[in-house]
Amino acid sequence: MNKQFLAVLPSIAADFFVSTVSPTVNEFLSTERDIRRGRLSAIVLYHMADYWNVENGGSREKLTQLHKALIDECPDFVLIRDVADATKHAELRQQNAIPRTLSSSQQVTPAAPGLFEAPFGVGVFAEASKVMLKLDDGNWRNLAPAVRSVLAMWEKSIGPPKASFK
Repeated sequence: MNKQFLAVLPSIAADFFVSTVSPTVNEFLSTERDIRRGRLSAIVLYHMADYWNVENGGSREKLTQLHKALIDECPDFVLIRDVADATKHAELRQQNAIPRTLSSSQQVTPAAPGLFEAPFGVGVFAEASKVMLKLDDGNWRNLAPAVRSVLAMWEKSIGPPKASFK
């Protein structure tokens, strides 16, 4: 997974990362309340795996193996995958290979749980909302930290964005 693309630039994966992933994620992180930008960030971070797989001559079977390896390296990748898939499909079915953390796009919400609706320490009162995920297990997660950790994983693998190669 830690193969460096910097030695072979320009590459399809590095170009996608620089031209699409990095600016999309940065837009969301500058306005963490924007659900549209949050969903788009998850989509492009998740699809980065497709580009990585194509770049390395992977097959559909290798893509599933890659997803498992990415989750091992960065557990938040599963959240990003589920937000991206829920955004596309609205409803998700449970999978055997990699269990889902979400089952519906409605579990991605632009508001934090209210003070009396969430476990102690999670609810907020009179604070700005952020894009939150209500996981199938009942826990709440803020999308932004997951986006940051998956972005950092890709930066480690590809290198920090410098400029578009097109």
